[in-house]
Amino acid sequence: MSVHLIGGGWAEDESAWTGRFVDEARERADGRPTIAVVLWAPTVAEGEAWHADYRDDLGKHDCEVRFVQLAADRQLDASDLAGADGIFVGGGLTPGYHAAVMPAAQAIRELVADGTPYAGFSAGAMIAGDVALLGGWRIGGVEVTREEASEGLDDVTLAEGVGLVDVVVDVHATQYGTLPRAIAIVDADLVERTVAIDERTSLVVGEQGLAAAGQGNVFVCTKDGPHVQVAVLGGR
Repeated sequence: MSVHLIGGGWAEDESAWTGRFVDEARERADGRPTIAVVLWAPTVAEGEAWHADYRDDLGKHDCEVRFVQLAADRQLDASDLAGADGIFVGGGLTPGYHAAVMPAAQAIRELVADGTPYAGFSAGAMIAGDVALLGGWRIGGVEVTREEASEGLDDVTLAEGVGLVDVVVDVHATQYGTLPRAIAIVDADLVERTVAIDERTSLVVGEQGLAAAGQGNVFVCTKDGPHVQVAVLGGR
């Protein structure tokens, strides 16, 4: 099974990326799968306002959606994921997701190692790596992305992540202009490799390595001597 890192965005037909994740969950379930959809918001009521959108989006792929609504006073517990054939961690404020999901990081790693597919959507992708990107728009006082993509943080902030992939993940690459941030993180020697994923696109990490799926591109940034090399994986 694979880890599916989705760069955000919605589409009428998501069979090439969201559907690919649900298909893996269906294979594991040997039938109609149950997807644990983990969402975070400052309050439960704010989070529940998004349930219909996520239910409609995932429901197109013939699965049962089971919400786990996290909040400032509600963290993820391993028991929340029991019986799920797939784990889908949604989007929103990344620092909030990080604080609420990390208490169950070991449980998520164990489930994925046992064959449960994981999909991270926007924030859920940013926290999935060994090192999570929480946000920020400056490095050393220099602007590296738009302030609107900062997640309320000034300095680009990295922290321990869920530990599913060995790469730092940025999202909304073309749409929010976050590719320069991904490049700058590598250039500043904060990490060795980053990826920046377009909306309506997923980076699928599995036994065959890295593959892009969907409508956009995945930009892979690595250090090459004094420069940063950017390779483009096209969705399909």
